[in-house]
Amino acid sequence: MLKRFIATFMLIGFAVAAQAETLRVHAPGDGFLNLRTGPGGGYAIVMQMDHGSYLDTLETAGNWVRVRHESGATGWAYRKHMRTIPAYTTERIVSSPSDGFLNLRSGPGTSFAILQEMYNGESVWILERKGGWVRVQHSGGAKGWAFEKYLR
Repeated sequence: MLKRFIATFMLIGFAVAAQAETLRVHAPGDGFLNLRTGPGGGYAIVMQMDHGSYLDTLETAGNWVRVRHESGATGWAYRKHMRTIPAYTTERIVSSPSDGFLNLRSGPGTSFAILQEMYNGESVWILERKGGWVRVQHSGGAKGWAFEKYLR
């Protein structure tokens, strides 16, 4: 009886809790991935998540993953359009001797908007590298881009 229940459970494919993992939207073709209310293409779209945005996994159902987007929105997305993040997780300290702070920007370059100022001595964790720029998570939780030269 127990074997039949387990086999039935596995065949039906119930959603199961996913091991917590941070992923990145990988949709270079159209630039976004739909976040849906349920695990399937027929469910309503909650939002369009930009290519490169970050997601935390919550549970899985077949090829669909329930995620929390970096904006805080939750829903389901197709796993094929997500990639794992390299485990840089290197902690660095802000060190900008000329003015005492380093700008956290929305993208890798000085033309991108400033999200906040990070002050000397504050910690960040490196998530990604692009040229001389690094995507970081600030000790306060904010994520953005900073010029690596000013991190030690």
